[in-house]
Amino acid sequence: MKKILGFMVGCLPLVTLHAHDHVEVGKNTTNPSQLGFYGPGIQLALYVPVGEFFSGYAPHFPGGCFADELTFTTEVNILQDATGSDPEVELVAVTGPAGGSLFFWETDARLPTWARPTGWMQTSTDRPSFAVIVGGDGHVHGRAFSVDRPGEYQAVFRLRDQNNRYAMSQNYTVLFRALTPPPLSIRVENGQAIVGFNSRLNLVYDLEICTDLAGGAWSPAEPHTFMDGTGQLMECVIPIEHLRAFFRLIEYK
Repeated sequence: MKKILGFMVGCLPLVTLHAHDHVEVGKNTTNPSQLGFYGPGIQLALYVPVGEFFSGYAPHFPGGCFADELTFTTEVNILQDATGSDPEVELVAVTGPAGGSLFFWETDARLPTWARPTGWMQTSTDRPSFAVIVGGDGHVHGRAFSVDRPGEYQAVFRLRDQNNRYAMSQNYTVLFRALTPPPLSIRVENGQAIVGFNSRLNLVYDLEICTDLAGGAWSPAEPHTFMDGTGQLMECVIPIEHLRAFFRLIEYK
């Protein structure tokens, strides 16, 4: 996420640059005749403003939501290959903040592929899904999930073999934790701008500067350094070399 502040302490949203996790799709470790999942059960979904960069794998992602890139893959390390299967991930249920919705974005999508509101449950006639193997590739990048309100969302998934060689998987739940940006502060002391924010542990931060929001370019604020979040207040001291300047903080997942 990025948050932009000028010396007049005007604010714009933060923007996030993402790493992504993998969820393995293969044989169930306790029942080899059944499909199964293996992967992280908790994902951070950080706010991406409209038109801001999200992921190199999803260059057309429009933003304006809390987003997370997540790859379901048949390239397995913990599970075993489900040889001969054609697994399809089905959405079973969505829970979360009242009025919120979960969205799925296919690779290179400019609009959500499908969306379901919190409180939704699968029926025989409403089964949103996506194939794991696309064009022979079982490791498809660029797919993302997003939500439209902050809070915690639980998405329940299961696997169905389109070739009917393996039994349907057990349910697999992913918690998408949609976090609002940490607020930024700015003050001027002794000819320097001091930009402060409460960092998050295990995230990385970078501060950029621009002198003309209408047509200028963003560049690293000097002295430039990437900052590891500590969970505590962090401050960046930047010499003031322009009559007017704006800062944005990039938060890396």
